[in-house]
Amino acid sequence: MKKKDAAVLDALRHAVHNDTPLTDLKDLLLRAEGAYGSRVCVVEKVKKGKEKRVVSHTVKEFALKREALGEALLDMGLKGKHIAIIGESCFHWLLTFFTVAAGVGVTVPIDKELTDDEIAKLCSKADCEAVFCTRAYLSAALRFAETDDRCKTIICMNRCPQQEGVLPMEQVLSRGFTLTGAGRHTYRDAVVNGEDPCAIVFTSGTTGANKGVILTHKNFSANVDNIIETIPTEYSSFSLLPMNHVFELSCNIMTAFYMNAVIYVNDSLKNILENIQLFKPDAMNAVPLVLEGIYNGIWAAAAEQGKAEILHKLVAFSNRLREKGVDLRPILFSTIRKKFGDKFPTLVCGGAPSRKEYVTGLGDFGFRVYNGYGLTESSPSVTLNMDAAKDPTSAGFAVPRSEFIIHEPDADGVGEIWIRGDNVFSAYYKDEAATAASFENGWFKTGDYGRATPEGELFVVGRKKTLLILDNGKNVFPEDIEFSVMDATPYIREGCAFQSEKTFAAGRRAVIVMGVYVNRDDFPGKTDEEIEAKVRDDVLGKVNRTLPAYKKVDDLLISFEEFEKTSTRKIIRQRVIDRYEAVKAD
Repeated sequence: MKKKDAAVLDALRHAVHNDTPLTDLKDLLLRAEGAYGSRVCVVEKVKKGKEKRVVSHTVKEFALKREALGEALLDMGLKGKHIAIIGESCFHWLLTFFTVAAGVGVTVPIDKELTDDEIAKLCSKADCEAVFCTRAYLSAALRFAETDDRCKTIICMNRCPQQEGVLPMEQVLSRGFTLTGAGRHTYRDAVVNGEDPCAIVFTSGTTGANKGVILTHKNFSANVDNIIETIPTEYSSFSLLPMNHVFELSCNIMTAFYMNAVIYVNDSLKNILENIQLFKPDAMNAVPLVLEGIYNGIWAAAAEQGKAEILHKLVAFSNRLREKGVDLRPILFSTIRKKFGDKFPTLVCGGAPSRKEYVTGLGDFGFRVYNGYGLTESSPSVTLNMDAAKDPTSAGFAVPRSEFIIHEPDADGVGEIWIRGDNVFSAYYKDEAATAASFENGWFKTGDYGRATPEGELFVVGRKKTLLILDNGKNVFPEDIEFSVMDATPYIREGCAFQSEKTFAAGRRAVIVMGVYVNRDDFPGKTDEEIEAKVRDDVLGKVNRTLPAYKKVDDLLISFEEFEKTSTRKIIRQRVIDRYEAVKAD
């Protein structure tokens, strides 16, 4: 963006984000819509025939469609109802979420990676009475309607074949424009309070059943204010992660819309690099596997061109200069930068701990990487590390409207992380027992373990639910083992440590197993048996010799395929355990 245009936008942003904190999402929308007018807010690829073309949406267009859609939904009797949203990220997904939240009812963003039956069950669990879906997920919506007679309305957000019981989005919008044109303003006049439920967001269920987290308008508003007051706001953002995930929805979509950072929607995971080159975004939210893909992709391209050795030397030379206060990364790595739209987009990483080599390595090229700690239950931000490339192990310091304590730390200072703040939820949906068990004296017990410095810097150690409790009384966090093994063996693409049992002469005892994913392409000319032999020798031999006795890996599950993951690319630990137990049983 040109300096003159940036100055204009900065002035508008200053007027929008004044000294008054946000109270609710309607407040957020009205401030943005009143300030930005004809400015572009969302850019996406839309399929027209056999081709896709780039379509831009303005804030004014969004405002008009939001009021029309809201008026139509109220006219359809959906006031106060729970409304599910299922589908790929797109302008209409974003429009639906904000419309429902700002005066209709409660949104229920659903993970599109689930099966039709799983989607239907979550819709029922959240007491939904209407569903917005894209054409690809129409079968899931119909499945819900078949199994739950409370579902009276299905609206398809993009073009879909005529089908009984399914309303096209354009038809609903047309109905709304007729109502607003006739002077009806019921939706516009709707009152929204900060304590009102805004969304029911289901946890990923990687270690247990999905729980519905009730996030209020106050929760989301606090998180948006936290992000804006902590991270310098860029002028454009790449929407890569699923919009149903609270990290993408709250930290990227809501914040970007509020600050009029143009939201570029990624249409497919296979088109990430192509779309980055097309849109040239300033920033993007990512998960650790995205960082890994970017980092490995850079080195793979260098190796393919026979320039890996030169690149290693450039990195070493650059780092020596940086130690002396001279930063030539934009020049030394300009070829790499051109592949990312002639700029290194800021990478905000969340969802899981990131491997040190990827974060530091990307920083060496010139990427600015932030990471932190958060949960769905905290909307999601708790802490933020503004210089992750310097120390990727740190989760940073608490954001303004959040605080944490380390409860009952042990001799090493490690204890459970407890949090509280305006961004922290107050209840699980229709689960009083889980809610009561999760809070104590106003603090939410996260189930995560960590330690903190006297200055308040947080270091996350691992999850309580995945803690390995060994026969000798030792407690081991699988994350410790995973990072130790993967740092020592870079060819291991994914790792998942867990506990099992094994029979020995003296009887059965608990053992540590490591599931590892390796790619055959990293071992040219070797058979599967030779690859497996090397992995076993490296992990069970070399790496084990560097670990304390109680952390040694006893057995391996070697996979030549990626492990099953959630839509936010977290390994589903239980599925890895099930695979190992099935192999062991054979």
